[in-house]
Amino acid sequence: MRKYLLALLTLSLALLSFLITPTIARVIIPPSSPIPINSVGSTTTLNFQGYVFGFENNNQPQPLTYAQINIPIPSSLPSYFNTSLIGGNVDKYAIWVALSPYPASNYSGNYFVQAAIVLIANTSGQYLNLAVCFVQSGLGATFYNKTFPLSKFAGTMIQISLCYSNGLTAQFYDPNNGFSQSVIDSQYVFVPYSALIIGEIPLNVQLTKTYYVFFYPVPNETFSNIQFNVIGTPSTSAEVFTYSYNLSSTILTAITKTTNQYYGFHWLSNGNSYSANAYTSSSGAQITGTVQLAYSETPLFPTNYYA
Repeated sequence: MRKYLLALLTLSLALLSFLITPTIARVIIPPSSPIPINSVGSTTTLNFQGYVFGFENNNQPQPLTYAQINIPIPSSLPSYFNTSLIGGNVDKYAIWVALSPYPASNYSGNYFVQAAIVLIANTSGQYLNLAVCFVQSGLGATFYNKTFPLSKFAGTMIQISLCYSNGLTAQFYDPNNGFSQSVIDSQYVFVPYSALIIGEIPLNVQLTKTYYVFFYPVPNETFSNIQFNVIGTPSTSAEVFTYSYNLSSTILTAITKTTNQYYGFHWLSNGNSYSANAYTSSSGAQITGTVQLAYSETPLFPTNYYA
């Protein structure tokens, strides 16, 4: 199943509103009644790692109204380059939150609106990209896409939130430097039933001809203490679905300049975990906690694939 951060379509400016406003406020509901968090399944993928959260009320999926993550930004990024290969001198890794109209399941990863940070290391420097996208079965539309030097946010914490109220509003906020950017999506409107918190290597669309070709990840990273908060309607239980990296598959990443032979890598480990509590009250339900996204991978090696 194709799942990746993809920016293929440009929307009319009439569909977009860019606002500089304070962060979208959401009051944490009183933890009046704890509810269980039940696992509803898991799967492995080439480029997804993380969790999908949702709510049920007596086995009926319940709508969500809000999802937020706070991401600590590294002060610098490790890097691994092979400049003799096309595509071998860029490392990328994305962390994002999304809302989907599907209950927490594998289907959630096929249809969603996401707000993401993308960490980028290349031979010219280190950068952080902010993006808001709609994705359906691997095809996407981008509402906002802007790249900054990593130094603008290095060592800070970026808050990313998605709010549903007759449309979706995404917001990036850094309380340390006052940065705030809101994006209103009035085109892709749906009632959310799950929230995704995902780490991902983006697809390298520049190289895709015969096979799926991804960027090499920012190597051997651990992104810990990613705080999250998901709010929905009153419920009797919360649900979680887990994505992990497939450790047995070769992921194509770069290509030789002369023989058109693909180079790739394997994931060596998954280090994703979460700690959370869920509550309900007369006004709503909430899941709050922390997520860790961690991994290791091999260096690039020649494969049996050719363009």
